[in-house]
Amino acid sequence: MEKTNQLGLNYEFWAKKILYFYGLLAIVAIGGQLVGLIVTFFYYSYYIEDYISLRMIWPTSFILAIMLLSWFMVQILKIYNPYILFFAGTLLAVVMILANPGLPGLQMTLLLPMAISLIYLKKFKLTISFLTNFTALLVIYVISADSRAAMTPYEYFAYLFILVAGYIVYLAVIERGTEMLTTLRHAAEKEEELLIQNRIMERLSKTDALTGLFNHKTFQNYLDSLVQQAENSGMQLQLAILDIDNFKSINDNFGHSSGDLVLKHVAEIIAEKAGPHDVVARYGGEEFAVLFTEKPFEETLAILEEMRKGIAEVRHAEIAGRSVTISAGLQNYYPGLSKSDFFKKADSYLYDAKRNGKNQIQHNRSFHYIG
Repeated sequence: MEKTNQLGLNYEFWAKKILYFYGLLAIVAIGGQLVGLIVTFFYYSYYIEDYISLRMIWPTSFILAIMLLSWFMVQILKIYNPYILFFAGTLLAVVMILANPGLPGLQMTLLLPMAISLIYLKKFKLTISFLTNFTALLVIYVISADSRAAMTPYEYFAYLFILVAGYIVYLAVIERGTEMLTTLRHAAEKEEELLIQNRIMERLSKTDALTGLFNHKTFQNYLDSLVQQAENSGMQLQLAILDIDNFKSINDNFGHSSGDLVLKHVAEIIAEKAGPHDVVARYGGEEFAVLFTEKPFEETLAILEEMRKGIAEVRHAEIAGRSVTISAGLQNYYPGLSKSDFFKKADSYLYDAKRNGKNQIQHNRSFHYIG
């Protein structure tokens, strides 16, 4: 038996919960029999033996048998079929009615299994439970002379009418519950859509639409926080500014759409070579910025060189199979260096690379790589 359905109802949990409810009902029924025994002992002592045999032994035996069988099916066999549980509830009600035919209103215990079926919020399950209990009331009247003697035909039809009325009311409860579930589901779906839209909007506000890299504003935010972190904790941090060489000629000769495609390809290579904790951004135009974190300067320099070589090796169909190169400036952070000076130094090394022939990296160490 499956443990849940499409509404998310846990069949196992509710089968055990229903079994618990039936256990309470059985305790109340047996407790009522004990109270009846005390009353019979004091006021109808002549009837004590018949009471014990007719009102206690066989009803209690049936109730315990029903509960034991239900417990075995749910706890041992792991059967959580709701129809079996409904039938067990009907049997409990029938036993109590037959054991106490003269007790008026006890026939209404047949409403309890129908009420239990409301848990599943399914009209079909409620209908099956109603038909089972309606039939049970008919059978009780047919097979039990004591029950027929204890109530008039008007009372009997009144009980049948109450079962029908209860069924109609329970149908309305299920319809209302289904309506509420539908409303909640739609609200949850709208909330999920809103969350997705917010994530998309948040991502769009942080990234460059063309390249998918972080935009200028987001880069500045990361630069602020990482410089502060490096200053406070001693985290290793480097800033590289990269610029595509002679990019204006690409736009002039092949058009801006081709230039945009070249920008995307270059951005992909930079992002691919960067580490998972590095911050890669399109700073503006054909210029990119990368914040390298938690790695030695020499490792960062080697990664930056891989970027430079990787970009130079790619042939772009958009510009007639030609390649492009980048120049880069790299600055290592050290304590006391302000954010603005950190950026200015990296930017000045970029211009050194441009002035020295392009397609190279300049940095604040005594060596550099030149292609």
